[in-house]
Amino acid sequence: MLPLVLLVMWVFILPKPEITNTENAFPLFLYILQIIKSNRELLIGSSVVLIVLQAFFLTEVINRQNVLRESSHLPALMYVVLMSCFPEQLSFNPLLIANFFIIIFLNSLFNFYKSEEIAFDAFDAGLFIGIATLFYWPSVFLFPLIWSALIVLRTFVWREWIASLIGILLPFFYFCALLYWYDQLSINSIISILAPFYSVQFSTEFNTTYIILFVILATIAIASIIKFSQDLNTYAKLRTRKFLALFVWFFLFAAFSYLVSSKKTMISLSFLAIPLSVIMSNYFLSVKKQLVAEVIFIILLIAVVYNQVQYFLQYSPFTFK
Repeated sequence: MLPLVLLVMWVFILPKPEITNTENAFPLFLYILQIIKSNRELLIGSSVVLIVLQAFFLTEVINRQNVLRESSHLPALMYVVLMSCFPEQLSFNPLLIANFFIIIFLNSLFNFYKSEEIAFDAFDAGLFIGIATLFYWPSVFLFPLIWSALIVLRTFVWREWIASLIGILLPFFYFCALLYWYDQLSINSIISILAPFYSVQFSTEFNTTYIILFVILATIAIASIIKFSQDLNTYAKLRTRKFLALFVWFFLFAAFSYLVSSKKTMISLSFLAIPLSVIMSNYFLSVKKQLVAEVIFIILLIAVVYNQVQYFLQYSPFTFK
């Protein structure tokens, strides 16, 4: 059913003339886009497949690490919905690739718990953040999450902290080496690449058609966060409590990355899809009456579809008869 739910929401991309978005993109994404941008079917198909694969991958990581009170496919369902809520998200954008590495990064963090030697895991975590940054530059603001995990899950070992730092720097070293190899490494090219870091704007605009959906989504998110915070001290397993605390930090750093993005639309909020899908899944699993949980989710899904229909009827260049 998961691909079907996704297709219901992504069907509204069909009349949309522009199906790509380079918001906060970094060079690797722009390079990939340059290769496939002329193939509309490939762009749409790749977007849908990437979201479905990430949803299942995230669920596999969450269930294997026993993060929630019980194994469930809810994180996958929540992730699909959160990645497709707003019309701007229905595009081939850098987060579709970056989130793959963020989920792998998250799995590396979970390996920190009660392992004798995790220097290589810390290195991997930094490496995946570095690679994600080369697709979507606000990913770099998740790097402090590694050190937060080392504080929450480990005793201090300086080698692990240094290993994570080397990991995040390595992709940039190879990227600069490629620029040098192709004779493109110059002060002007570096300034151009790093432009997003020094052109931060603390402002954003929201389309008025989003109000209903945004209120519903915010209400569910706030209720989920409150329930999540209450559950932090109720789980019997120390491991689960520490993993839940890690998701709180994940949410905070992801929210901060949105604030410092050089351009802010609903695509930037997709960065919150990973932590929110877990936090909201915890809420739905905790609702005692299953019917209530299903009604809340159906209301959210209807609001998503209604919002997208209104958007495309209003802004689409095509005439609907």
